[in-house]
Amino acid sequence: MKKQKKRNRSVVAARHRRVRVIALTVAILLIAGAAVTVVSKQLITSKASAASTTSLAPRYVTVKVAGHDVQIDPQTGQVRPMTPEKAQEIADDLKARLNKSTDGLVQVRNRDGSVSMDLQGRAQNVVLARTNDDGTVESTCVDEPLAAAEFLGIDPKLVGVEAPTRTNGKAPFRTPAKKAIQ
Repeated sequence: MKKQKKRNRSVVAARHRRVRVIALTVAILLIAGAAVTVVSKQLITSKASAASTTSLAPRYVTVKVAGHDVQIDPQTGQVRPMTPEKAQEIADDLKARLNKSTDGLVQVRNRDGSVSMDLQGRAQNVVLARTNDDGTVESTCVDEPLAAAEFLGIDPKLVGVEAPTRTNGKAPFRTPAKKAIQ
């Protein structure tokens, strides 16, 4: 019986040792897992903050406004500044609409004696609008490419005209545009 008690004690002691080793192993694994999680979160956060400081350009979202895609900064609500491609696209459209050339246009004599001509989209007046820095909307009506370029702040060469030369050092006088009703 003494042998059996001794054996039972050694078996119980071995079980306790195994339980302690398993508990210690589980505790070490939990601590290691937590450390890996903390380190990876810190690395991700530092990479994100480094990326946000290096790329100062805002990310824009595209929304539909009056049937057109408009890119807006979601944080500030400001419309994206005009890209050179968009300025060229607008300039090409304005060049066609404000063209006053009669080349290729044909006069048609009607039965009643009147004369008509299909202008093919030329010689139009164009209403332009822009948003000012203070959020107000300003609009104007133009019939000259130079006036359109000046109002929109694009290079006059894009619409096919040269900027006026200033012989007296003063800017040419333009009637100010009217503020649109909001």
